[in-house]
Amino acid sequence: MEMRLPRWFILLVLLLVLLGFGWLLQVRLTTAPAQALAQGQQLLAAKRVLALVAHPDDLEWYVGGTLHLLANAGADVEVIVASDGEQGPNRTHAPDLRAARRAEQERAGQINGYTQIHFLGLPDRLVAAEPELTLRVAEIYQQLKPEAVFIFDPDWPAYPYLHADHQGSAQAFMRFWEKLPAQGRPPVYLFQTRQPDTAVDISTVIDAKVQAMDAHVSQGGGGTMLRRVFAADGRLVGVPYAELFRTVRGDAQPSGAQPSPETAE
Repeated sequence: MEMRLPRWFILLVLLLVLLGFGWLLQVRLTTAPAQALAQGQQLLAAKRVLALVAHPDDLEWYVGGTLHLLANAGADVEVIVASDGEQGPNRTHAPDLRAARRAEQERAGQINGYTQIHFLGLPDRLVAAEPELTLRVAEIYQQLKPEAVFIFDPDWPAYPYLHADHQGSAQAFMRFWEKLPAQGRPPVYLFQTRQPDTAVDISTVIDAKVQAMDAHVSQGGGGTMLRRVFAADGRLVGVPYAELFRTVRGDAQPSGAQPSPETAE
């Protein structure tokens, strides 16, 4: 005799599976909040830092508060923007979106105090496929010799927003970083991560972070949503607002890159 499972039981099992999957995708600290904040304070002592992103506005959304604090402390903050984001939204109907987004990035950089912005001008949505990316990044890196580097997390990115340019640019940097002598490698701080171990309290500069994000008018700014997102990160470590990172130490090996996620923008 065939036994049929009750519908409620099947639905319960599906719900438990979904809840378990959701738990795995949550951002979860891998260290105690106090230790994460202490490591964030150590990070702010760096005097030469380099940040690599794929598009204009990536910096301001993910790491703008930390870069602002570093600049305020006198650090040399150089950033690399791999593409001009010409395939992104054009909410102001700018006739030349590439030029508009560069100008917006310049304005945001002035607010946050970046020392220099390196625009690579690589094709949007094809950044990771460009051999020139690694060559240009290596050249800038060797000139600056940073004490800390910021990139997207290529292995454990926070959901739901994934982009092949984001994780692909990070994978390209990590391949370069792995070839450097371990003794001279700076720590790499991975943002948009779901396994953070380092937190920077950005509560004192949240207004500047919003202002810099709102400089990207062609993309609709985003300051209101930004406050909600980074307030949630702050609650993980007991401060009003925080930016979270997964740290790869200079003498450590990365965990290995995962396949690039599907493009989304």
